[in-house]
Order: sequence, then structure tokens, then C-alpha cells
Amino acid sequence: MAKYLTLDELDEALTHLRSEYRVLAPAYEHFGGRFAHTDNLVYQDIEQAADIVWQEKSHFSPNEVVLPVTQTLFHFHGDEIIQPSDNIKPILLFARSCDIHAFERLDHMYLKNGKNRDWYYDRLRKKVKIVLLECESSFENCFCVSMGTNKTDNYAAAVRFDDNGMAITIKDPSLESYFDLLGADQDFEPSFVTSNPVKVRTPDQVCDDPDKIRRILTGNPVWQEYDKRCIGCGRCTTSCPTCTCYSVFDISYNTEARIGERRRQQASCMTGNFTDMAGGHSFREKTGDRLRYRALHKVNDYKARQGTDHMCVGCGRCDDRCPHYISFSNIINKMSDVVESAMNSVALEQQHD
Repeated sequence: MAKYLTLDELDEALTHLRSEYRVLAPAYEHFGGRFAHTDNLVYQDIEQAADIVWQEKSHFSPNEVVLPVTQTLFHFHGDEIIQPSDNIKPILLFARSCDIHAFERLDHMYLKNGKNRDWYYDRLRKKVKIVLLECESSFENCFCVSMGTNKTDNYAAAVRFDDNGMAITIKDPSLESYFDLLGADQDFEPSFVTSNPVKVRTPDQVCDDPDKIRRILTGNPVWQEYDKRCIGCGRCTTSCPTCTCYSVFDISYNTEARIGERRRQQASCMTGNFTDMAGGHSFREKTGDRLRYRALHKVNDYKARQGTDHMCVGCGRCDDRCPHYISFSNIINKMSDVVESAMNSVALEQQHD
């Protein structure tokens, strides 16, 4: 099914959809930005078509739908453990191609990375239907084409907005009834961005051995620059659609600590206390070392374990959000240059031998 809906017709469709789904899409959070009297573009519940901001890239990713910032794992009352309620409404989520690929990375980490599926992630993920939000053109700092995440066919429906309404093509038959009596039939297939102003090459394009890449880059002086530039604020990780780190802690409701709940909360490998251990031990105390750890995870180590894809999807939000204008795309290119230079040096030495 493919149709075109006017804004009024789209509002009517949203009314019907919201009776069964939470509808989430990019929308402005008034005065929620990092500067005074600025708005944040975040994923929020949508009530009408005018709320959806389709012309811009969201400041934060939609991964909070399946990875809440703070999540209750269970309640405890004396010796009794109580599961949190599973009364979760299905979710219809408008997401761009790079973010859909990001969900595939999260699925691997939480559902396929070991012998046990993460129950908390799994029950939320099963509730989500994704609507592809077409990108009219590349946004600033995006490098999705270089990362191979600019195209996808993994969606229940796809939409293209304009000032007067929305074209939609529906792949999931369960969504068709919401649009049966609305709109006009129209042929529509989503198009995809085919080039970005920002381009990267990843280290595996110059060396096919991830262990060698890791050895070359660990301890390399290229990271020393970021000991001064990076302040370890973690803004890059809070905006990243594929960051999965969290910490676990207990909240007590009484002084005897017999009643309360256990929570997990999003954490950042870029903050100073991330590697703190009992006994006062800590690893990667310099911000350059933390950035190296993060960068290797995103464009080397994850693929070495998973086999086909890098964890980074090239959305560029980390570049958008960094208060010190550190560009992750530049870091990836620097990594590749360092690896290439090291490989060329070895090859030259072997020729002389």
C-alpha cells in the first residue's frame, strides 16, 4: 500500500494510531538545549503532524526507546524479588536509515552477544515497529555512506514529508487498516542519500588484521592531542545511537535497605570514573586513552567480533554535540592514516632486508 496524506489526514491517522501505539518521532523540547533559551530536538510522543520535525537531524538518537537512561530491573521487599510491570504499549518509531542500522547493532549486543538474551532489552525491542524517515539530503557531519548505513529495507513503513503532507508506503499489513480510508493512492518508494560531504575510510580498508590495527594504534602519540582537547564530558556517548554501556546500582527506600529497587543507568566510557574499581584502581585516566578505547570499539573491535559491520553508523551526532569541536570522522581518518603509514614502513623495511 502506498498513499499520499494531507496534514489533516495525517492528523486523523495519528489519532487512530495513538489508540494502539505510542508514536515517537523527532520533536522540539522547548528550552531543553545546551544554551539558554534553545530547544533540543529529541524523540518524543507525537500527538499531531505539526509536532514532527522532519527537516533536521535529531540531537539525540532514538535508542532510548529500547535503552532508557534509567531502567528498573527489579524491586526488592525483604527476601522477595518483584519484576517490573510488563504493561508496555507498542511503539511506532520514526527513524532514519542510520538509526535503523544502529538498532541492528544494539540487537547484536543485547540479543546475540553471548548465550543469554537481555530480557529487559528484548521485551522493549519486540514492541517496536520502525517507520523509515526518508532523508531528503545529507545533514551536516553525516558520513553514513562511508559506513554503509545510508540504505535499509528493514522497516514496517517508509515516509517522505513535505510542507503539505506525507507520502507513505506500508510493508507491514497490520498498519494498513489505519490508512484504508485516508489519502490518495500514489506510487512511492523511499530514496536514500548517495553521498555525504564528509567521507571516511576505516582502518580495515588499509589493513585486514584487527589485532595488528589495535597494536599499531594503542600507545600511538596521535592520541596525546586529545589529552588536552577532550574534556571527558561524555556528550559524544549520550548522543550516540550505538553506545551500550551502563552501570547498575541499588536504591533503598528505608534505612535498613530491605526495601527498594535495582536500576541500571546509561554510562559513558569517556567520563573519568567509568573504569573505577575497588581499592582505588582506575584505568585510562587520560582522556586521549579513553577516546582511543571508544574509537577502536566503534571502528575495529566490534567488527572483529561481530564479523560484518562496524559499530559506528556515521550519523555524525558526536561531531554535532562536542563542545570542543572534536570530529570523530577526522579521528577515523587519522587512525587509518596511522595504520597505513605503519604498514608502509614495515613493507619498506622488508624490501631493504
